[in-house]
Amino acid sequence: MNIKKQTDLIFEPVKLDQDYPFTLPDQSEKVIINIESGINLHGIHFTYSSEPTLLLYFQGNAKNLQNFLDNHSEILHWNYNVLTFDYRGFGKSTGHIESEESMYADSEKIFDYALSLGYTPGNIILYGYSMGTSQAAYLSTKREAKALILESPYSSIAEIGIFGDNAPDFILNTGQRAKEIDIPTLIIHGASDDIITVDHAERIHSNLKTANKELVIITDGGHGNLKNRDEYSSHVNKFIAGLI
Repeated sequence: MNIKKQTDLIFEPVKLDQDYPFTLPDQSEKVIINIESGINLHGIHFTYSSEPTLLLYFQGNAKNLQNFLDNHSEILHWNYNVLTFDYRGFGKSTGHIESEESMYADSEKIFDYALSLGYTPGNIILYGYSMGTSQAAYLSTKREAKALILESPYSSIAEIGIFGDNAPDFILNTGQRAKEIDIPTLIIHGASDDIITVDHAERIHSNLKTANKELVIITDGGHGNLKNRDEYSSHVNKFIAGLI
């Protein structure tokens, strides 16, 4: 199967016109991250206060930043700074996803952009949701960071039932990468997630190199509906408080 067929199978981008008017929360600004000539990723930087902690947030697979604002922006109410963005070909971001390697390379450029905003590695928490967990996990083995949070992670693409072995160029094997992850890690998964089943999180947790690790299973939680549960935010805030 060629690359385009594989990316069409895995990814669900929705493009937006360059003049699409995002309505941003207070204390937010639009940012543009230049990856290479002709490739710009559009994002949002939310500044809660002079608090130095940054959640570097890697989104899920669907749609674009408008989906984040509509369905996942609860994290903007947790009193941390947040930087998130659209992947290549999503929303206003230009280009298209070409390979697993390009996804990882982009994540490093995004990390560098966070540093350019004045954050230090020791205050950056890598936060991945669903599809974005592979990039957050990758960065945790390549760059210094404070901690890693994985929400609804997948062990590998091939282990997701709806994909199977139909995207051989996109392995995205966080289950194996976990053996290299040596920073504090919190994994949260829904017990009733029928898209990425909970055994993915269990495999990743079991393989983590770090001894400072926690696996939280949200009873009756599904895929994409965890952040609005009170116990979710309490686990995240307790985890981050324990890092200080």
